[in-house]
Amino acid sequence: METGEEASGEDRAKSLRDDVPASRPEVSQTALSGALRDPVIVILILAGIFDGLAGNPVHAILLIGVGLVLARTSSEGSASHGLGFQADDVDGRDGRRLGVQKALAEPAHASERTVAGLVVVVLYAVTVGGFSRYSWPATLAVVVPGLLGLVLVWREPVVSGPDPAPISRRGARAWATVFVALGLWELTNLLLQPSLEVGSHAHPTLSVLMDPVLSLHVGRSISLFLWLALGWYLVRR
Repeated sequence: METGEEASGEDRAKSLRDDVPASRPEVSQTALSGALRDPVIVILILAGIFDGLAGNPVHAILLIGVGLVLARTSSEGSASHGLGFQADDVDGRDGRRLGVQKALAEPAHASERTVAGLVVVVLYAVTVGGFSRYSWPATLAVVVPGLLGLVLVWREPVVSGPDPAPISRRGARAWATVFVALGLWELTNLLLQPSLEVGSHAHPTLSVLMDPVLSLHVGRSISLFLWLALGWYLVRR
């Protein structure tokens, strides 16, 4: 009987220990390591490092800055979850309720807004495409709207949507193979150039291959339009 009572007491003690949330340093360390395992964060930071080595300090600062902000946001969210907060459940219910209300209040003129947005994007691409490459007007025309949009979106409450379709392993492997091969090809050609800041047509990087297209106004405008369209598609996904 004593053995059974001791075992029962040990089980209760173990259960109580499991229910106690982890300490803040442990949770923060785990959350930070989890954030750094996010491929998006790692890619942004690595891209910023190589952009800096290639002589693009503005791009490097922006890419690394966004990567660090995402890492901190991800780690803070994981830390809050690890400390036992139940805010996600409330936010999830509120988000779903807000999403339903928003869907019910959606006007019947979605197509008109789509056309208006398309016109704005085309005008933006045509206007910014007229600026010279690597000029301050072109840089500001991209950075300022991007930062404003980021700030506005970051302050909005998260609205839950339908769960995304699961990613097949075959598709994930295929895309991973494409991106790894493209990254290795880009890195190899970059290191085979006369220097990191001087392009080579014998070992062209993607930037060198795009030079003929981006040297023309129409080429820059089309590239901007496709870039914005792809970004919007990824956001909607």
